[in-house]
Amino acid sequence: MDRRALLLGGGVVLIAGALLWPRKKRDPEAEVRAMIAECVTAAEKRDLGTIAEHLADDFRGSQVSSKQEVKQLLLGYLFRNQNGLVVLNPSLDVKVSGDEATFSGVFVFARGRDVNWQEPGDGVSRYDLDGRVEYRDGHWVITSAEWKR
Repeated sequence: MDRRALLLGGGVVLIAGALLWPRKKRDPEAEVRAMIAECVTAAEKRDLGTIAEHLADDFRGSQVSSKQEVKQLLLGYLFRNQNGLVVLNPSLDVKVSGDEATFSGVFVFARGRDVNWQEPGDGVSRYDLDGRVEYRDGHWVITSAEWKR
């Protein structure tokens, strides 16, 4: 067997192996939960860029009308106080239907790590957040959200 035939046979085996190799199934609910967890971590780090990456360009909300307005709102909130920020997410419900999903959760923002987050008025804000997400261009983006204190 000559060298060319050996290389060609090896290439065919590699391609066939790659095509037949079992792929990990996508778990959309886990992906949405991971995206939200990444946003929570970004908020604690005051990383507005990461949060903005997860907002759709056509984002809409009941209290803001655009992605830019959300960024401005977050910028003011995240940078208003220079104390450390802790974000807790004690509950999160995610429902997926194809390439769309909804989520509903409680998010608690506490200023400083020594704050008693269970005591009202102690540098703590609680938000109930309901949102919609869509799977676009290979990743989930938040398309709308409503929140109340």
